[in-house]
Amino acid sequence: MVVHESQRKAAPVYGEGVNKVAKQILVGPRDGFQGYLREFTLEPGGHTPYHHHDWYHVVYVLEGTGSVRMDGKDQAIEPGSVIHAPANREHGFTNGGNSRMRFLCLVPEAGDRYSEDG
Repeated sequence: MVVHESQRKAAPVYGEGVNKVAKQILVGPRDGFQGYLREFTLEPGGHTPYHHHDWYHVVYVLEGTGSVRMDGKDQAIEPGSVIHAPANREHGFTNGGNSRMRFLCLVPEAGDRYSEDG
């Protein structure tokens, strides 16, 4: 299977603690993958909520700068940064730069609800 990112729609993410975030599901169960590879875009000042859940995240930063908060400690991230947030570890991402921040996020199937628009 080969899919170009332009074939997958990005959608704004809404919810408590979310600001200026869009998510694009690049591949998921609909494609025969037992998990999700997602791309998140955080505009300047954007952030995800500080939260935890029963599944891991593996994140790879593509563009921009910002920080990840894990267990109450902020760490700077930039293109090339790799973040592993184990299951039940509190985490959240913030774009602290003046341009958009983009990162890939890999989670197991339980880690997302697939949208046919994704």
